[in-house]
Amino acid sequence: MDFGNWKVTQNSITWKGKGMQPFEIHEDKLTATRKTNTDEIRIYESIVLATNEDWLTENDLFDLNFAFVYAVAKFGLHFNYDIFDATLAYQFEIFEAEDEEG
Repeated sequence: MDFGNWKVTQNSITWKGKGMQPFEIHEDKLTATRKTNTDEIRIYESIVLATNEDWLTENDLFDLNFAFVYAVAKFGLHFNYDIFDATLAYQFEIFEAEDEEG
C-alpha cells in the first residue's frame, strides 16, 4: 500500500520518492518510543526521526503519519493513541520552529 512517496511493505515502511536518500522503518522498530527532551511525554521515535530529516517535506511527513497508522495495524502491533497524539504535537512544534527560523 502506498501513501504518497511511502510504501508499506511486508515488514517495513520504505521511502520510494525521488532522490538518493534512503529511509526505511522496519516493523521491529516501528512502535519504539522515547521521551522528549523537555518532559516525560513518550513519543514514537520513528516519526520524529523522519521529521528531523531536512530533505522530507511536510507533505511527505503527513503521508508518513498515515502510513505509520496503517502499518501498525497491518503488522498487528500495539498502538497507543496518547503516544501518537503526543508525537504529532511534537512534530508540529518542530514545524513551527522551522517556520519561525525561515
